[in-house]
Amino acid sequence: MRRILVALLLVLSLSVSLWALSGEYGSPSASGRILLAYEPTRFKNNLVSDMVSILEERGFFITVVDHQAGGLGNLSAADFDAVFITNSGATAMVRVEVVDWLVENGTTPENVYVHTTQITEWEPQIEVDGVTSASYNNRRRTGDLAQEYAQVVMRIAQGN
Repeated sequence: MRRILVALLLVLSLSVSLWALSGEYGSPSASGRILLAYEPTRFKNNLVSDMVSILEERGFFITVVDHQAGGLGNLSAADFDAVFITNSGATAMVRVEVVDWLVENGTTPENVYVHTTQITEWEPQIEVDGVTSASYNNRRRTGDLAQEYAQVVMRIAQGN
């Protein structure tokens, strides 16, 4: 009985961590506004969570959305100083909702950075700014990558 309870608590905590990132962080009166769009996977949860911590500490207002669940919806790249989208390269494709949103926002808005993961060689149908392997699940390696991408996002935000 105890094992079942522990297993249920573990499953519940893991499922909560897959959607708990979506929301707003930092002060709405912050001078810089950043959008982080992701799809919930262990790698991307760690990456985005670490990026939120870094960016919030630097005084940015951050909006986090799950693009697979329609989170990009009516959001516009023009409403943010920087946008970071992390995507899984599923069957050698950038997710259709990401491509559609980019097209609606001018295909390659200057304040948008698109990251994707892949494990095989493929050519995405849109311009991708950064590519990594999703096998970066080691927390330290994900943290290093989050620091790198947070720096990129801050440079973009400061340029706008």
